[in-house]
Amino acid sequence: LFARGYRPAADGKFTSIRGNVGYYTNRGGTIGVYLPGGMPEGGVIVDTQFPDPANDLLNQLKAKGQLTQLALLANTHHHGDHTSGNGVFSGLAETHVAHVRAKQNIIDSLAANDKAGTVPLPSTVFESGWSTNLPDGKETISLRHFGQAHTGGDAVIHFENANVAHIGDLLFNRRFPYIDPKAGGDIRNWAAVIKKIRKSYDKDTLYIFGHAAEGYSVVGNSSDLKAFETYLKSLKKYVKKEKKKGTSLDDLKAKTIIIPGAPEWKFGERMRDFNLAAMWELV
Repeated sequence: LFARGYRPAADGKFTSIRGNVGYYTNRGGTIGVYLPGGMPEGGVIVDTQFPDPANDLLNQLKAKGQLTQLALLANTHHHGDHTSGNGVFSGLAETHVAHVRAKQNIIDSLAANDKAGTVPLPSTVFESGWSTNLPDGKETISLRHFGQAHTGGDAVIHFENANVAHIGDLLFNRRFPYIDPKAGGDIRNWAAVIKKIRKSYDKDTLYIFGHAAEGYSVVGNSSDLKAFETYLKSLKKYVKKEKKKGTSLDDLKAKTIIIPGAPEWKFGERMRDFNLAAMWELV
């Protein structure tokens, strides 16, 4: 889905953040990476983009002697730009985990596109939370589901000691987000989910985002979550007000460039209209 709107790098780039946690960008949703210092086993991969970039990342890490086996492969949610590369890493991972709804969404999405069985499925699922200690004894990974938002199966994956949380497509940094109602997404509830996340982690937490507008980072902090929460609340208020005034959806799309109260969100015209329509159906 997002491959059409995402400008791929000529070569994928791995960037370290802190505490052995980093991220990889190329084509698709941002991949989170944990590399235990001094040992090539026991790492973690969060999301997998597509097979080609997943293989590029794997080859980069193997060439540096940083990865031969994984303790964990995790998916933040089911969309193909986050899971299509699962096959590259699943055979290296002791455990493959995702939210229970995310697993079902993968199954349903593959079946709907005549691709059943082509992407490895999570072997472990959870409903509200799941955690494990990594083999190096230096890191604990916890996964939590905060409710329906981008989809019905979004997970926040927190590297507790590094205090870095991969939140997948729960945040599109300064870019109009995609919402997937058929997969359980709820744009009305999304702001409340972001608020729960802000309150659950501390001000020092760094967040890895699934996507960002050009010129913005895929890593941020609680102020970025607050800004996205403001966008979602502003969208709801704006659409509800215009609908009450009698403005048609077509007229609303035609006259809207930015959402009042959230001027930073101005990238992705097609998704802006989709956001307006999704909220229109629910307010």
